[in-house]
Amino acid sequence: MDVAPLTIKQSYMTFLFPFAYRTNNRQEISAVLLQEGFSFFTLDNTALENAFYGDISIVHEELDQFFYPFLEDKLFSATINSSDFTRFSKAFYTQGSLQYQENHLNYEVMSIDITLCPFGNGILTVRTSITDTAHDISDILHFIHYFRVLEAKLREEKGAIHHFPFGDFLSTSELLFNHFIPYLQPFLLHQQDDIYKGLPFFEDERMFAAAYLISEEASELLPEHLFRLGQVDGRTPEGKPFISSTNPKYIANYVQEHSHTRWAPNSYMVTSAQAQITLTNLPIEKCTHSIQEFMGIHYYNLFIHYFYKMMLLKLSYEYSEIKWGKDKLVVNELIELITKFSARYYFEEVVVRTEGREISQMLRKFFNIQEHYLETKSTLDSLYRIQEDQSDSRSNNLLFILTVFTVISGIYGMNLVIDGWKDSKEFDSIWSYTLFEWIAFITALSGIGLSLVLVCLTAFKMLQNNMRRYRKKYK
Repeated sequence: MDVAPLTIKQSYMTFLFPFAYRTNNRQEISAVLLQEGFSFFTLDNTALENAFYGDISIVHEELDQFFYPFLEDKLFSATINSSDFTRFSKAFYTQGSLQYQENHLNYEVMSIDITLCPFGNGILTVRTSITDTAHDISDILHFIHYFRVLEAKLREEKGAIHHFPFGDFLSTSELLFNHFIPYLQPFLLHQQDDIYKGLPFFEDERMFAAAYLISEEASELLPEHLFRLGQVDGRTPEGKPFISSTNPKYIANYVQEHSHTRWAPNSYMVTSAQAQITLTNLPIEKCTHSIQEFMGIHYYNLFIHYFYKMMLLKLSYEYSEIKWGKDKLVVNELIELITKFSARYYFEEVVVRTEGREISQMLRKFFNIQEHYLETKSTLDSLYRIQEDQSDSRSNNLLFILTVFTVISGIYGMNLVIDGWKDSKEFDSIWSYTLFEWIAFITALSGIGLSLVLVCLTAFKMLQNNMRRYRKKYK
């Protein structure tokens, strides 16, 4: 199938990388970022409106009015020590290029955000742009495809090199953590363990991509262009334009389902599980406000839903690792976690404006947020009920045993033998006990032994739970 070309004059791209950190390191991370030149982002600091977005300025007041108040005060924390969302941003404006085979594509790393989220999660945001020369849409999507891959493992992901004046880098991960933000690396859990395997919410080890692409004025925007945006179809390993379907009907259905068409036929926003990309053929001078929204309100709309997805995938992973019948405390902690998450941060409606709600619904749909939430909550409730049933069964068995001891000791009064134990010399007489004296003797010893065992097990369990809480607090 021949792929129709489309010239892109300017491109603005944002990449979201989720990470995990130890909650007790939160203040230390904040201090390090401030020391390294990052600015703590607040809506009151209007000097930051044009600090991180190239030649674009965002309006903080617009951000303040875009979300409902019950989320806005948490999403835009006013104090650096907040346990909600704290964002740190730094402008870099560093020029580099991405080489694949013989092709070079120049781009700029404009700025980086590091947002510390609740529950030991975080999101790293990298803003890039390609505005120097025009490129075919295949080249722009090819760049997005390679940049979002942190560690190349598959054949179609390998072969790209980032060239900068300060060095060459074989992967985006190497570029970020060896040059731009090496001071963050010691705090990331995946860097301390086994690369990205410790991140259950990091799908395919690829960043989520958002972009705003401006084509030549009045260019025809075809369904295949929109389909390629959602699939991030750039070029084949041989360098030819690539589209991942040859069925026009399938392409049309996909575009209809994934596109936000409020501003058609001049602008479309395509949302999928791996990207959210806007394509427009309006003149550049008419796109300024739309680019501001892309970097401002639409970015935060994407951000909060991406956080929802992270949290729910993290909870799903943690309950899948539970050892059956042994981790009742873990189940209780997970139920407490999802309750706090639901009560304080998770809301079905977060945006005030109609257009924002429409985009929010698309994000919820393609991130499967509602399905993940209901599944996680239902699974944890089921686990809790089953473990409660098991606990009740153990309690009933223990109560039965104690009842037997109580009945026997009540019949004998423990007098047949205990009187003979007052003098230790009398212990030799146990071999002359009658049957009923032996029953009383065995009941006494087993009761004492059972009591000691129960005390030891209870003390061990309490110590184990306290140690777990301590490790959880300082992990």
